[in-house]
Amino acid sequence: MNVGAIAKKIESVPSMKSGTLRFWGDWFGKPYDNQHRVQGCTVEGSALVLRFDGGERLLVFDPRGVEVSEGQFYISDASRVRWEWFYYGRPQTRANLYFMEYTRSGDTISGSTNVDWYAHEFNTSPRAKAVELL
Repeated sequence: MNVGAIAKKIESVPSMKSGTLRFWGDWFGKPYDNQHRVQGCTVEGSALVLRFDGGERLLVFDPRGVEVSEGQFYISDASRVRWEWFYYGRPQTRANLYFMEYTRSGDTISGSTNVDWYAHEFNTSPRAKAVELL
């Protein structure tokens, strides 16, 4: 399924699953500690771009294996995943914009971030789903 068809599929679900995000097994925050809700979906080149209720964006490049419903949301695989959010509780300005980026190269998932208040240890698995809302 191409990225445009995936975007249409996501947009067609009236009451989509919300939850805590996990990227290739690596939690964003503590497990089940927060709720993110998809507000919309577009396409930018090969990237599926999901917008969330807190002003966050999720870019999923070359997504494959999408399941979306009221009870499930996951993307099985991708070439790259980038999560962008504004530091919670601060103004949504460029200075407060942070990211976590994951890139797949064969069986290796590498991560990078601009988070400056702690050292994130990327705990990923190439066998885990690229994106999950749990």
